[in-house]
Amino acid sequence: MRVSFSKYWGPLFLILGTACTVKTVDSTPDGGGGTGGSGGSGGSAGAGGAAGSSGAGTDSGTTPDAAGAGGSAGSAGSGGAAGSGTAGSAGTAGSAGAAGAAGASGSGGSAGTDGGTGGAAGSTDGGPGGSAGAGGTGTTDAGTGDGASGDYCTGPEMTPNDDRDHATPYPFGVAMQACLQSSTDIDFYQFTFPSTPVQGGYVKVQLTDVATTGNISMVVYAVHDNGEFNSTYNTTQGGSAFLYFAGKAGATFRVKVTPFSGVSAATAYTLTATYYGVNDVNEPNDDNAHATQMTLATPITGYFFGGHEDSTPPADSTWDDRFKITLPEGESTFTLQVPVDIDGQIQLYNALGSEIDGESDATPGSTVVMKHTLTAGEAGVHYVSVHPYVGHRYVGTGSTTPAFWSNPYTLTVTSP
Repeated sequence: MRVSFSKYWGPLFLILGTACTVKTVDSTPDGGGGTGGSGGSGGSAGAGGAAGSSGAGTDSGTTPDAAGAGGSAGSAGSGGAAGSGTAGSAGTAGSAGAAGAAGASGSGGSAGTDGGTGGAAGSTDGGPGGSAGAGGTGTTDAGTGDGASGDYCTGPEMTPNDDRDHATPYPFGVAMQACLQSSTDIDFYQFTFPSTPVQGGYVKVQLTDVATTGNISMVVYAVHDNGEFNSTYNTTQGGSAFLYFAGKAGATFRVKVTPFSGVSAATAYTLTATYYGVNDVNEPNDDNAHATQMTLATPITGYFFGGHEDSTPPADSTWDDRFKITLPEGESTFTLQVPVDIDGQIQLYNALGSEIDGESDATPGSTVVMKHTLTAGEAGVHYVSVHPYVGHRYVGTGSTTPAFWSNPYTLTVTSP
C-alpha cells in the first residue's frame, strides 16, 4: 500500500470489516495511498496496512453454520518524512477482508418412530436443517403424527389404562385398536368436546371388530363429577356394541371398556368415537335477556338440544329458545313445525316477561299452532318461547341418534 506525507502527521483511518462467513483467506489488496503534493519532493510512502484475516467457517450440521467473522481492516500507512513542497494527503485505510464462504446445508431430520418419513435436507448456502420426521401411523408406540397409541393382545399393555386417572387420551374419529388382556382387564379412554359450536354436540361411540374369544361392555362417565350416565353391552362372543350421548361444549368424558361376562383369552376390539356439533346460530338464547330478534312473516330455525356436563340431565331451561318480536294490534298466528321424533310447545310473554298465552301438542312431529289477539295498548315488543312439550332425550344405545339432534324446528309468526 502507498501513502503520502505532509509536514504534519496525516489522519489515520481504520475501517473494520463486516463479519461474514469465510473458509479462505482474502487476497483483495488494501486501498492505495493519496497523491503526493506539488513542489518539493514528497516523503517516502508509508507501509500499507496488512490484509484483513478471513473468518473461519464451521462444519456442516443440522443447524445452519454461522458466518465466519470478516478480516480486520488494514492499518493506515505511516507518514513519510516532510518534503519541501506542499504536503501530500494521508494514505487511505486498507480494504476489509472478503466475507467467508457460507456454511454447508444442514442434514435432513431423523425419521419418526413407527414408519415416519425423514425431513427434507436444508437449503444450500447455510439454510436450516431438515425438520424431524412425521410421527408413525402404527397402532403402537406412535410418534407425534396421526398414529394413535393402542394395545396389542400379544404382550403386556404398552401404556396401562386400567383406571380413570390413567385414561388413554382419545382423538375423535380415530379407529383405535386395543385389547382386553384378561377377564379382569379394564380400558379407560378420555375425550373433550370442542368449544364450538357453543350449543355443544353429540358423539357416537362404537366397539367393533371384537374377537370371538370374548364379549364386551362399555360405560360412560362425566369427568365433572365422575358420575356414570350411559352404558351398553353385547352378550354375544365377538359382538359389537354402540351408544351415543349429547354433551355441552368443552365438557370432558370417559369411556370404560370391560369384558361383559369374562373372556376365554385376550380379546381384541376397535374403539371409534365420532363427534357431531349442533350449530344453532341463535344460541345462547335461553331467556328473554338473550332472546334472538325475529320479524313477522320471516321463518326462523333452531334446534331442540341439550347436553351433559356432568352425570345429571341438563336443566329444562337448556331446551328453551327465546325470540323477541314486535307484534301489531289484532290477531297474530304462531306456527311451530318440529322434527318427526319430538313434540313442541309455544309460550307468549309480554314486554314485562309475564306469560300471556301458550299452546302445545304432545304428538311427536305434530305442528303446533297458536293464535293470539292484542289490543292497541298491548301491541309492541313480546317474547316467544319454544321448547319440547314432553320428551327430552340426552343419551341412547345403538347407532341411530335422535332426528331432532340433526334436524331443526321452524318457527313462523304472521299477522293479517
